[in-house]
Amino acid sequence: MKHELKKTLVLLPLVAALAACGGGGGDSSPVDTTRSADGAGAGTGQPATDGDTKDTPTTPAVVELFHISPRGTTARYLLLGTSLQSTGALETLEQQPTGGVVAMNAHTLTGPDLSVADIAGDETFAQGRWAKGTALAAGSTSTLGGARNAAYHYVVHLPATHLPAGGTLRCDAGTFTRPTVISNPSAPALGVATGSAALSFNDAGAVVDVSLTATAGHRTGTVSTTGRTIAPGASAVTGNFFSQGDGMMLTLGDSGNGKFRIIAAYEVTAGGDAAYRGIATFLCAR
Repeated sequence: MKHELKKTLVLLPLVAALAACGGGGGDSSPVDTTRSADGAGAGTGQPATDGDTKDTPTTPAVVELFHISPRGTTARYLLLGTSLQSTGALETLEQQPTGGVVAMNAHTLTGPDLSVADIAGDETFAQGRWAKGTALAAGSTSTLGGARNAAYHYVVHLPATHLPAGGTLRCDAGTFTRPTVISNPSAPALGVATGSAALSFNDAGAVVDVSLTATAGHRTGTVSTTGRTIAPGASAVTGNFFSQGDGMMLTLGDSGNGKFRIIAAYEVTAGGDAAYRGIATFLCAR
């Protein structure tokens, strides 16, 4: 399949769910398509030790670049930063040959030394972390790659608007961006995430169980939910996620051929004194 580095998607409008400093909206202006990516990392991350702020470049785990399905499904995006949770309809997209996404609507990553890490994806989703460069998100510009390794985590996906009436699927071990610290200057800037998920269906929609653990040095924290119902094409929020506390924002992606992907943006307190944010996805199939 032939892919273009820049894709402009004409989509039906959806209402964006915004919180904290979040922002949405489209950007129809031309976007530079000559950017390069370095430091791309595998979605599962590497073990972190106290003070570990480095990314380990590995081969990106991308099967195929993201694209709109033949069914014309409206795509969605989610962007997560230190004080940002932004989600909405995906109107424009720029994706590099490595699979790293560098533009979602008006949210962009630019610069000659930009780096997208933790890259994963296929034709139904793309996931990663903006680790280095100049990020424009929700109208604010920030420089990534400093001592505290400020970052933005993202996922773009095809939403699950049609669900089975019943049944249970088995979920894989998950794909994760490395969680980044948003508090406590003495805590490691980067951690590593692990987790598990379960998915079933009933008349109300999808029922998910998700447990996520972030470990950074000697600090460990877990956030979880059980029996959380997600209506078709919708999302669910647990805990104090929208108030910059422990919790998750959960939604369901359509991976085709009866497969679904649980998408979890999360915040978790590790060791009782450091908050970390990241994104996890779980592919579920029969």
